[in-house]
Amino acid sequence: MRLFVILFCLWFTLTSCQTQPLIKGEEAKLKRVISTQSLELIINNKTYRLRLTGLDNNSLPPPIMEEGKQYFTNLLSTPTSVNLIIETDLEKKDKFARISGYAWYDDLLLNQMILKEGYSLLNLDYTDGKYDRTLINAQEYARLMQKGIWNRESWGVGRLGD
Repeated sequence: MRLFVILFCLWFTLTSCQTQPLIKGEEAKLKRVISTQSLELIINNKTYRLRLTGLDNNSLPPPIMEEGKQYFTNLLSTPTSVNLIIETDLEKKDKFARISGYAWYDDLLLNQMILKEGYSLLNLDYTDGKYDRTLINAQEYARLMQKGIWNRESWGVGRLGD
């Protein structure tokens, strides 16, 4: 028993001292929240518009889009500037001159957070597949918990899918 306690303490000490693996990507400073799927960022002293991969807001009712933008703004508002890690290709832009990718704030994947709160719908057409399961699970969570778009009764209409 004593050996077990010693081994457990040793294991606990070693694992608690390990640092979390860093997310690889571009460091960015948030300039402003444009919508629940778009951010304006500063990367290497240059301004970019980022479209969050895997999200589709085209068919959302305006009240949901406004509430989602407010949620995003509140999540990313701090007394100091917000630093993000962006997984993207800075050279590849869409027809609106936006880069597309994943955004991390602390340990939160913002693409996932927006879906999990029901403020966007999932669109895997342009993802690289890396976080598809995470995004699918986030939308499923919002649907099951009837959050955001999945609780349209609060917007005066029936639930999506009814």
